[in-house]
Amino acid sequence: MAFFLSGKSAIIRTQLAVNFNSCQERDALFMWKRTLLAAAIGFTGGTSHADFFQDYMIDPEDGMLDSSRFLSELPMSFMPVPVVITEPAVGNGLGVMGIFFHESEEQKQMRVEGNAPSILPNNISVLGLMGTENGSRGIAAGHIGFWRDDTIRYRGFALLPDLNLDFYNFAGRTLDRPIELNVKGPAAVQELKFRMGESRWMLGARQVYRQVELDLVEDIKLPSPRLSQVVNRFLDEQLGDRIHTSGLGLLAEYDSRDSPLSPQSGLYYNANYVWYNDSLGSDVDFGSYTLQGLNYWKVNDKFNFALRMQYDGIEAGDSTRLPPYVLPYVDLRGIPAVRYQGKAVAVAEVEATWKPTLRWRFNAFTGGGRAAESASELSDAEVANNYGAGFRYLVARRYGMTMGIDVARGPEDTAWYIQAGSSW
Repeated sequence: MAFFLSGKSAIIRTQLAVNFNSCQERDALFMWKRTLLAAAIGFTGGTSHADFFQDYMIDPEDGMLDSSRFLSELPMSFMPVPVVITEPAVGNGLGVMGIFFHESEEQKQMRVEGNAPSILPNNISVLGLMGTENGSRGIAAGHIGFWRDDTIRYRGFALLPDLNLDFYNFAGRTLDRPIELNVKGPAAVQELKFRMGESRWMLGARQVYRQVELDLVEDIKLPSPRLSQVVNRFLDEQLGDRIHTSGLGLLAEYDSRDSPLSPQSGLYYNANYVWYNDSLGSDVDFGSYTLQGLNYWKVNDKFNFALRMQYDGIEAGDSTRLPPYVLPYVDLRGIPAVRYQGKAVAVAEVEATWKPTLRWRFNAFTGGGRAAESASELSDAEVANNYGAGFRYLVARRYGMTMGIDVARGPEDTAWYIQAGSSW
């Protein structure tokens, strides 16, 4: 959903609506494991429950729950991620996501020979669907590739959303009260990057395509019937058409993280510019760019510290009428999607993590963001802050994959998130 609205790369982040105490957190993890178990038993025929659990769900090195063998050795196995949504922008809802890990033949042979350190799988695939109480729904598929000894990286996502969202920015105006719009239509993004020699730098291309139908969820009702008629007529003139936005751009990134899935140390800096033009099939001409920096520091064996900084911008002519969904927004846990939008958006967030054991990690975070019509106006814009805490469990040591829950508070709402992999 985040990509569809802003053109950003999609991330694996789902949300949880119920409160957990420590016992329930543990039970949730066991229930998730039982889901894996039930799926696997269908492939293993007469294998007993106890034998399967011991063979595929327990790490022989520490005796803890671990799905590495299940994910790497059983055909069609995947990591199910429950989606219980509390995103304030779309309301409560449910869904499910499956994450598939695909190893290369060389990686499979290393496992057979017993020489299988923590690895980065050649390919990761994602499938998901969701629906919420305000009528929003969608399906998504994605693929991430680390090819030719990680000298080539590919990332592609396709989405088919049908979302009802509150927009506070419309037709170049900031609104005191939101307009609920229905945003639907297919969307896709692709990135292909090549490593520069033996360095940490990669250069590549980015393609973004969206076909969107934008309509009012329901007519605006005002105290004056005549005023309501005028307002709805104006909105109908602005909406209802199918809009294509198609862009192509360049990107550069520096990546020294110890793991792209759940990094503990290293740096990730990314810059991209995407040009949307009628020559590329776009109905709207504009440019979008992102500057992002993710910093991870290992203080010692027990503590980590991370800092995220990001700036998103839109360049368009004064006469260009931009669809509201192309504007970047403050993207922080606990803050509704598209609540704070503008042509210039700056965000910063810090996170501290405590690791009492190899498996368990507990984190606390806080951040803030601003959105304005230009970079020069950011210093005077309203600050949207968030804060929260959560935990992670190392569910697949072979891939360095973690799962857990965050709870975050923004200016107006509190939300729960099921996190698969890194927070960012």
